[in-house]
Amino acid sequence: FKQKTAYEIMPSLVGSEMCIRDRLLALREKINSAMKFMNEKLREFISYPFAELDSLKEKLEGAGKTIIDMGVGDPDFPPPKEIQGALVASLANPKTHNYPSYTGERELRQSFARFFLQRYKIKLDPEKNILVLIGTKEGIFHLPNAILNSGDIGAYTEPSYPVYRAGIVLAGGIPKELPLTEDNNFFPDLSTLDDNVKLLFINYPNNPTTQVATKEFYEKLVRTAHEKGFLIANDASYNEIYFSSPPPSILEIDGALDVAVEFHSLSKTFSMSGWRIGFVVGNSDAIFALSALKKNIDSGVFRAVQAAAKTAIDSYWQINDEIRAIYRDRVKAFKDALTKSGLESFNFGATFYIWTKIPDSFGSSFEFVKFLLEETGILAMPGESMGPSGKRFVRFSMTVPNRKIEEAMDRISKIKF
Repeated sequence: FKQKTAYEIMPSLVGSEMCIRDRLLALREKINSAMKFMNEKLREFISYPFAELDSLKEKLEGAGKTIIDMGVGDPDFPPPKEIQGALVASLANPKTHNYPSYTGERELRQSFARFFLQRYKIKLDPEKNILVLIGTKEGIFHLPNAILNSGDIGAYTEPSYPVYRAGIVLAGGIPKELPLTEDNNFFPDLSTLDDNVKLLFINYPNNPTTQVATKEFYEKLVRTAHEKGFLIANDASYNEIYFSSPPPSILEIDGALDVAVEFHSLSKTFSMSGWRIGFVVGNSDAIFALSALKKNIDSGVFRAVQAAAKTAIDSYWQINDEIRAIYRDRVKAFKDALTKSGLESFNFGATFYIWTKIPDSFGSSFEFVKFLLEETGILAMPGESMGPSGKRFVRFSMTVPNRKIEEAMDRISKIKF
């Protein structure tokens, strides 16, 4: 293992130490065997820091304890029936089953352009400023390969979605972290950006901190990008999961189309995470570069999924309020429960996450998550798994059914931190 792993930080667990040790040794043997066919850059991303937590989860479940997994951000309810119906209906069209357009069906790109005009008052050219993706993860990962040359600097905020760093490193770029700390209200210090940076990933509304960007922050960022000559890539996957004021798009800022692209997802907005479809919008040169790369990698999104996505986007104003209301109520209730138990938590009015500080008596977020799992059967995401600035935090995801959230609240209430 290149970095510190669960095997190295593993504390003794009564009754399960050998199980965990055997599992980790087997995993390490498998990885070592695979090394002969693996390039050096990829090796950084194969360590498995959750092995201990998985083994503990299995042990507790084997003993009859019900585990409530609040670690993964995957919506627990299906897309609205209008979206499902559009996919089924499209299957009767023979053309649905042919190769799709590399850039996405024109009708879908036109729908997204209309949505952007209505939602953000931004006029986009469907032919130049919009590209359909096989989920935003795919586009985010491939963007550095389309933009960076070997040795170019790619920066990203952390703690973060791990794909930002992975895309930069596997494209041959040099990764630079911009910490998001409580002292800076979970915004990056742009003055620390390297003068030679070529690409910067940001993510607002932010996963995991939940912070929401202001237009003032975007204005400063766009000015900095013009001054230093880098491309901004904003992951706006959570832009439509908000509870009060709608978050802005970076493209609303004057001059942003010259220096920025923005990723939008249907996964969270419409509970379509397994359908794998998203968009990147913005600077036409960057869109063209990413499109050119993708033409050598994939053949586009299945047309039936694109038909469903068009219905989703066209129906946004009718169906999204209900989805947002579900997450709003869950976030408020669970955050209140955490506060009553003595845990300081953050949600800045967007995303379905709660970013929670761990008590001072715990050395790391992994240690606290292990304690929480043993004592309550609740599994959270250790903040340090998303970057070093998350060491004193854990992330709770409100993507479990209401009855499980109520049960988790009851379990939390029995512990005073």
